[in-house]
Amino acid sequence: MRKVVLITMVCSCLMVWLQAGSLAEVQSSNREINTLRIGSQDLPPYGWKDVQGMKHGVIFDMNQEIGIRSGLPFTNEILPLSRMLMMLRNGEIDLLSSQAHRPALDSGDPLAVQFKINVVAVTRKGSEIRTIKDFKEKDLIYHHSASYLQLEGLPRKIYRVKSYRQAVQMLFARPNVDGAVFSEPAFYYWMRDLGLTRENFGRIIMVEPDKKQWIFVRRGMPPRTQEAIKKIVEEIYRGDLFENLLIKYGMK
Repeated sequence: MRKVVLITMVCSCLMVWLQAGSLAEVQSSNREINTLRIGSQDLPPYGWKDVQGMKHGVIFDMNQEIGIRSGLPFTNEILPLSRMLMMLRNGEIDLLSSQAHRPALDSGDPLAVQFKINVVAVTRKGSEIRTIKDFKEKDLIYHHSASYLQLEGLPRKIYRVKSYRQAVQMLFARPNVDGAVFSEPAFYYWMRDLGLTRENFGRIIMVEPDKKQWIFVRRGMPPRTQEAIKKIVEEIYRGDLFENLLIKYGMK
């Protein structure tokens, strides 16, 4: 009889402990945010640090505005894309800005569209390429994290680069490259920064107009916080901030 009582007591204590642990996890996952942790991609002209360590960029500035309007203490770190996505997946940051490609979708939840941007393919000077289909069996330059359904299966070879600056330089200097794919503002920014003009390049071909850039949030973010951030992002989207930042950074 004593053994039965002892076993019953042990089982009861175990059930209480398991329930307490489960409740703690729920409370932890649903607690309100005290500091909003933001990640901005290290990708000039959208996000970068200068030699003095000051942060700049169109997306960095837009993310700053989210932090300011949230009314919360916040951090906004410039991070490489792969690290930023890993940190979102692990809950080390609360939100970031990204296009809705597979690595981003695997790392967090898309919350709201931050802005829309044209994706273009710029051809080398003298090229006879006029349409996307003309890139069949041609050599293209992509940013290292990019993929484009519209061009899938067309290029003979894809050169991966770490920056849009490098893409502009290669397209200008290497006659064996047929084109490079950019977000349109980034091409104009680096073209001018490098002292080049439209006369140094061939046609600009639209790959995807109005491609959506999303705010992604970590999974398990409290619903009330998600809703508040979503309203802020939608409010910013309806305003002129993105257009004004393109002007500020010389991309209009």
